Amino acid sequence: MHGRGDCDWGGRDWPMAVALGFVGFVVSLGTQFVGTKWAGAANGALITSTSPAFIVLFAALLLRERITWVKAASVALATVGVGVVIGPEALWSGSGGQALWGKLLLLVAGMTWGLYTVMGKRFSQRHGALATTFWACVTGAVLNLPFALLEPAPRPLADWPLAAWAAVAYIAFVSTAVAFFLWNYGFQLIDAGTGSLFFFAQPLVGALLGWGWLGEPLGMGFVVGGLLIAAGVVLATRDEKPVQGGTAAVKRKGSGPGAAKNASG
Repeated sequence: MHGRGDCDWGGRDWPMAVALGFVGFVVSLGTQFVGTKWAGAANGALITSTSPAFIVLFAALLLRERITWVKAASVALATVGVGVVIGPEALWSGSGGQALWGKLLLLVAGMTWGLYTVMGKRFSQRHGALATTFWACVTGAVLNLPFALLEPAPRPLADWPLAAWAAVAYIAFVSTAVAFFLWNYGFQLIDAGTGSLFFFAQPLVGALLGWGWLGEPLGMGFVVGGLLIAAGVVLATRDEKPVQGGTAAVKRKGSGPGAAKNASG
C-alpha cells in the first residue's frame, strides 16, 4: 500500500536511520560496555539508570511531551529504588583514575540511550517499530565494524564450546533483536515519559538472576528497592494519557484524500 509508514521513505529518513544506529549502538552501548568494565557492574546499573530522566527531558524537547510533577516524581522514586537494590557500599568501590572515567562514560551512556529512545519513538511513529529496530541494528553494526578491529583476536571458532555459541545466539536474537523491538514498540504505544519507567526492571531482573543462577544473596535492600521501583511505575501509569501518534498514526498515513488520489493515479 502506498500509504504504509514502513514504505514511505523521504530524504530525511536515511540520515535518521544512520543516526539511530550511531547514537544507540555505537555511542550508548559502547560507552556502557567500557564504562561498566572500568567502574564496575554496580555503578553501571545505577548510573545508566539516569536514562529515564534523559528520556523525559528529550521527549519534552523533541516530542513536546509535558514534564508533569508525576513523571518527575516517578523517575526520582524509581532511581532511588535502584540505588537501594544495588546497595551504597558497592558504589564506592572506585573513585579515581579509570573508575572515574568509567563513571563519566556511564553517564554518557545513560544520556545517549535517552536520546536514542526518543529518536526511535519518532521514527517508529513514521515507519513502525520493526523497521526502526531493523535499520538501527543494521546501521549500528556497520558503524561498529571499525571498532571491532581494535578488539583482540578471538579464539578460533572451532574451539568455541556449545555454551559460547548458545550465549552468542541469545545475545543476538533475544536480548538484542527481540528486546530492542519490544522496547521500540512499547514506546510507539505509550508516551515516552511513562515508558521510561520500565527501564528500571533491568536491575531487578539482574538481581533475581544473580540469586537464581549464581547463588547471590537477596537482602531487604532488594525488597525495599523493588517496592520503590514498582511505586514509581504505578504512579506514572496512573497518570498515563492515550498517545496520539502510536500504531494508529502509522496506519493513518495515506488514509486521507491525498493518498486516495495517489492510489487512484
